[in-house]
Amino acid sequence: MNEHPEDTDFLMARHPGAFADLVEKYQSMVYTICLNVVKSEPLAEEAAQDTFVKVYRKIGSFEQQASFKTWLYRIAYNTAIDYYRKKRVKLISMDEEDSVPVRDPSDNQQDYLERKEAHEVLHENIGKLPPDQSVILTLYYLEEKSVKDICECMGLTDSNVKIKLFRARKALRTLLEKTNKDLFA
Repeated sequence: MNEHPEDTDFLMARHPGAFADLVEKYQSMVYTICLNVVKSEPLAEEAAQDTFVKVYRKIGSFEQQASFKTWLYRIAYNTAIDYYRKKRVKLISMDEEDSVPVRDPSDNQQDYLERKEAHEVLHENIGKLPPDQSVILTLYYLEEKSVKDICECMGLTDSNVKIKLFRARKALRTLLEKTNKDLFA
């Protein structure tokens, strides 16, 4: 059995009274993964909820070969992919009001509005990418996961993650260039 800092999360998940704390700790990231895959807020909420139900039911099968967090994210990703396949969701832009950049008091109004617009365009374009690309970008850049962690989470090889990450960056760059060349100059 490997030792992971998240082993306490695994132990917490086995106690029904503490499971709510575990959900609270990871709900934001699980929801983000689901949203990046299904591209629909209501479906992302359903998939995230279904993820925690699966975790609760399958906690006995967790073998601790990877960290609990990685195991949870893998379930979230697979659940979201299932929802995506079942619903054949049309792409819509992501709405992440809680992640809008905070205004720096030293910024003037124009600088703040430009940063906010750039942030919105970036997230809108990430939402246009295929699910695997948007999830990889989110895990790598927003969650600051290593390539190894992404491999475990998505069930891919190291080289496959690197290739997908390269292609996702390239696809995002192309979308951003089409959207607004001046915005990210």
